[in-house]
Amino acid sequence: MRQAALAGMVAAFLVLVTGCTAGPVASGAGSSPSPTSDATPTVQITLDDGDLLDPSQEAAWADPLAGQVGYTVLTTDEGDGSWSYTAEDTGCTIGYWHGPLAETDAASGDSAASDALLAAQFGATPEELGAYADQNAGPFRTPSELVETRAVAGADADAGTTYLIAARAFTALGTGFVATLECPADKNVAVEWAKLGMVQHAFDLVFAAG
Repeated sequence: MRQAALAGMVAAFLVLVTGCTAGPVASGAGSSPSPTSDATPTVQITLDDGDLLDPSQEAAWADPLAGQVGYTVLTTDEGDGSWSYTAEDTGCTIGYWHGPLAETDAASGDSAASDALLAAQFGATPEELGAYADQNAGPFRTPSELVETRAVAGADADAGTTYLIAARAFTALGTGFVATLECPADKNVAVEWAKLGMVQHAFDLVFAAG
């Protein structure tokens, strides 16, 4: 499958940014965070670390953009686990989804299950999407750790936008997370992702006892 075809899927599927996702089905939880810092963390929760997470804990988006000046609610969570905001200064849209994993995904390991979540955003199969996914492009964070994801970045010429979509499944917890960022074509989506992640903590996850 060519990059153009992949971008075409995004245009056709436009669940990207208006909330997020076609999602799976199962239960949620995670690991303990430490103090907040704008510095890039050196500790990572890698895609191979899923078995180390304590399944008695729960994971959730920190959602720091809620009520924050400069961010307007675009869509609200109507019960499907997705919502989104528009950044007033850049015109970028930030979308979130979280929910349970399907049983088959929960048994497949974090990397494969993350690819399944990511593929659902494009209406593609994990095999089709695999060649385009990168685990360094769109990290999530906890207050003290980077969280490795599987992500796809690209451009939609018809819509005049650039996009970055990242997914992380925690198979030990039965829970998955997807974040999307779509920006006007004159914005570097990777730079905007880094700003939102490091300064606004827009892609932070929190873990707490269940």
